[in-house]
Amino acid sequence: MSDFGEALKKAKAGSFVNQGYVGWCYLYGRETELNYSEALRWLSAAAYEGRASRSFAHLGDMCAAGLGVQQSIGEAVWHYKAVVGVELRAQLALARIYSKGLVADRDEASRLYSSLATCNRVYDDPAIAAFSGALTGREVEEARTYIRGLIVDRPLNQA
Repeated sequence: MSDFGEALKKAKAGSFVNQGYVGWCYLYGRETELNYSEALRWLSAAAYEGRASRSFAHLGDMCAAGLGVQQSIGEAVWHYKAVVGVELRAQLALARIYSKGLVADRDEASRLYSSLATCNRVYDDPAIAAFSGALTGREVEEARTYIRGLIVDRPLNQA
C-alpha cells in the first residue's frame, strides 16, 4: 500500500493503478474518510479508462450493496462477469448471487465455489483481502461448506 496523499496526486495525474487504490481507500475508509461518491469516481476511472480488473470487482460490490449507487444485482453481475476470469472477489460474489437464487444458476455457483474452495490467497482483514484480490479464511470455508452441502445432497446413484 502507498501513502494516500501521494496516491491521490498520481490518481489525479491519470495513473489508473493509483485511481484504483484511492477508490479502494474511499470505499473502505482506509487512510481517509469513507466516501462512496469518491470511491465510485476513482474506481470508475480505473475500471473504464485503465481497465483495472480489481476496480470492476469493487464497483460490482458497490452495485450489489447499493453503496453510493442504486442497488442493482444486474449491474453487479455485469461488473463481476467482466473480470470473473481474473478476480477471486468477482468469482466469490457471483457464486453468492447464483447460490442464493438472485440470479438462478446453481451449476455456475458450484463451479465457482469449487474453484474458490482451494484458494490459498487468504487474509484475515476483509478490506485487505479485497485490496489484494484474495479471500478471507471465512470465505474459503463458505466455499468448502457449499461444496460439502452439494455432496451431501447428491443422490447415492450419482457419481
